[in-house]
Amino acid sequence: MKHPPALLAPLSADLALSICPDQPERCERSAYQEIRSGHSPSLGDYYRLDGDLMASTLDAFVIHETLAHIPALEHPSPRRALILGGGDGGSARELLRHRSIEHILIAELDPAVVAHVRQHLPHLPDGAFDDPRVELRYGDAARTLAALTSEPPTAAAFDLILFDLCAVDNPACAHLHTEDFFRACAAQLAPQGCLHVQLGSPFFHGPQIAATWRALNQVFPDCRPALISLPLYGGPWLLASAGPARPQPDLNPLNQLGQRLAQGLDAPHALRYYSPAVHQAARALPPYVLQHLTPYAPL
Repeated sequence: MKHPPALLAPLSADLALSICPDQPERCERSAYQEIRSGHSPSLGDYYRLDGDLMASTLDAFVIHETLAHIPALEHPSPRRALILGGGDGGSARELLRHRSIEHILIAELDPAVVAHVRQHLPHLPDGAFDDPRVELRYGDAARTLAALTSEPPTAAAFDLILFDLCAVDNPACAHLHTEDFFRACAAQLAPQGCLHVQLGSPFFHGPQIAATWRALNQVFPDCRPALISLPLYGGPWLLASAGPARPQPDLNPLNQLGQRLAQGLDAPHALRYYSPAVHQAARALPPYVLQHLTPYAPL
């Protein structure tokens, strides 16, 4: 069988990941963006937004498990979560493993993304959109967040806010990584709540990482980076949790994280990337990564 020509998904301004799908991609144009999905032997089913790879079924567990479980297991008992973006349902799927979770609000810009994933990549959400604890609100995430200020404070307080968005330099998301927006998020956090943000590739996105890290530290007294490895995004990928002052990471030893994992999650044995050891190891950063962060806040 002859494959379609190789497709290029950008990793940086001068570098791209080459994909050879085993069949032509599905394509649709929504009011906001071009949505494409396809299949390759190495990625499984994948989808792209305006050319950028968002997730694939064979490695999505890496970002969704770490994005959800690192902050959730550092929180005493997360009940309410806000996911900014999250249109493929993967982060919601992972948060729903936590027995303490009562409500997840997904603030997704584009209803066409959810519909496309439901039809063509149902393994990503794995039923998350149909869980009664999950609520979908469509539109710009900043407007969704602003609308929450008119709701009762107890209803608008979130234990976790996850940034499951496209790249920071994408015009649809750039305004969601500023100091002003982080302050708006802070106003919606419960007393022990935290944000978990994707900073980007420390190899390709150094200035972007530095700017976002600096903005986080202007708003939150406790910011903690974490480094994971994500094949779809080109390798090393940096995350950051941010919130009020919290116990230092060394107060969460491996056995404590393991105990919380075993007691607080459904089917913890099904996790494929996250583990207590990975949780702790992700906090150790090599010098080339630290150089993007330490000028703005000591670690």
